[in-house]
Amino acid sequence: MTLKILSVAGFDGSGGAGITSDAKIFSKLGIFGLSAVTAMTAQNPDKIYKIERVSDVFFSSELEAVFEYFKVDAVKTGLIYDDVQSSILSGFMYQYGVKILVVDPVYVSTSNSIIVDKNRYPDFLTPLFKHAAVITPNIKEAELIAGTEIKNFEGMKNAAKIIRKKFPEIKNILIKGSHITEESEENIKNLLLNSKNEFYIYESKRINIGKQVHGTGCAFSGCLTSYLAFGMEIESAVAETEKFISKILKDIKKIQDNSPEKINYIAGNI
Repeated sequence: MTLKILSVAGFDGSGGAGITSDAKIFSKLGIFGLSAVTAMTAQNPDKIYKIERVSDVFFSSELEAVFEYFKVDAVKTGLIYDDVQSSILSGFMYQYGVKILVVDPVYVSTSNSIIVDKNRYPDFLTPLFKHAAVITPNIKEAELIAGTEIKNFEGMKNAAKIIRKKFPEIKNILIKGSHITEESEENIKNLLLNSKNEFYIYESKRINIGKQVHGTGCAFSGCLTSYLAFGMEIESAVAETEKFISKILKDIKKIQDNSPEKINYIAGNI
């Protein structure tokens, strides 16, 4: 039977991030994708023009429509706008007993626009952290969740320990280190602190495309959710996700090297 994963995130009409990106990832991996929209965004890879949060009634109705009809195998969140949305989704997680939740704790877009209730971040995500199989913050998000500055790889490890202490219900913490160039600009280190308090380091060669690629974080968390739904252990799921994203970025790099087309969004190449 085909696995079903629910993406709870914003709608990006340019197709680069949010539920539109997740749908492409799920389809590529043979998963039936479901969605519940938290906010409508008018954006492209360079700029966010406007964000409109959906009403609480509509958001609840979206989730009710999905959960009442489908057996949801996993949930992946992107843009959760505030504590009300977080609490509503948490209630459905409890009610329907979903075991796999991947929280991508979105704070700022690739185009550097803050897209959530910044005065309540990250506290409003606490109801979801209680269900999380894994969270996938980037450096900025990890700094805000941990309440500490991250300047290097040791800072990533310290932040992961602080997050574990603050939110012990989170089973696994994955901090994406693409914004740190401590040892070499040629390498990227992602850090996993698993449920056994063991650290795993995932190091890969940086693929220089010229600017930050729109939708990479969404694609990463969507792919990771898929592999966890397939039954992989977290350590293997992260490794396979790294390979998947690296291949897409290499394909984008190849296109740029051989044509005048400048691509800075990931979803069109999935």
